[in-house]
Amino acid sequence: MGADLFEPSIRGVIDAKSLKVGRGVVVEEDVVITGKGGPADEVILGDFCFVGRGTRILAPRFRIGDYSKWNANGFGHGEGALQIGRNCWVGGNVVLDSMGGLTIDDNVGIGAHSQLWTHIQFGDVVEGCRFFSRKPMHVGKDAWFVGHCIVSPVRVGERAMAMVGSVIVKDMEANHVYAGVPAKDVTERMGPQFETLDVEEKARRMRAKIEEFVRQRPEFDGRFRVVTSPSEVDDRACCFDVSTRTYNKRYDEAEVAFLKATVPLVKFSPIGEDEFVERASDV
Repeated sequence: MGADLFEPSIRGVIDAKSLKVGRGVVVEEDVVITGKGGPADEVILGDFCFVGRGTRILAPRFRIGDYSKWNANGFGHGEGALQIGRNCWVGGNVVLDSMGGLTIDDNVGIGAHSQLWTHIQFGDVVEGCRFFSRKPMHVGKDAWFVGHCIVSPVRVGERAMAMVGSVIVKDMEANHVYAGVPAKDVTERMGPQFETLDVEEKARRMRAKIEEFVRQRPEFDGRFRVVTSPSEVDDRACCFDVSTRTYNKRYDEAEVAFLKATVPLVKFSPIGEDEFVERASDV
């Protein structure tokens, strides 16, 4: 392992007064990250995040967390902060509007061609147009917009899910599933996104993912441990604690290779790290 192994690759343009770039970051060609009408005040790119070719981001503050990906030809803009947490997956051609401020918490999926809007404006207000508003939006952890979704500035609870093509105009309850135009709660018919598992079952599933990975990368055999409590974490190995959904971040080659190969199907945050995104009301 060495620093050169995780050298960032910045091939796009980033114009910011304050810039923090994590290890292993990839920003592809034709990406532009800047402010509206000038440099952004702050840009933070977490470890091993990815911003795909042709994506344009114009916001005063932009951050994207560890192992998150925003794929090609995305468009982010607004006068408020645009924040994307850790382990997120944003598909190609996604529009993220931050006119009212947009925070997307850890582990969120936003499928291709989806649009998240925090404002409505166009009509002549002097002439009496009644439709003008800006509102902060927070998308809770593990929420999932499957694809081609259009989302108004609503409250999105943790683990909420919208099926493909949904138009969301009302708040989404935690771990409820929605579908349709306008979207309706279909949880009773389809069941929630997440079922409840005990730590033993989570550990069994995590060990299976590691075994699957090691079959492809046998050089990393024996480098991982799955534990069920913080007291079992051993810094001599890559430990994943399924009771807290955390891992001991060491920049170990095996750890990075595993997470790059398995996120978003497996999502962990570093032990002891603060929340990555700031709630819109605090920005």
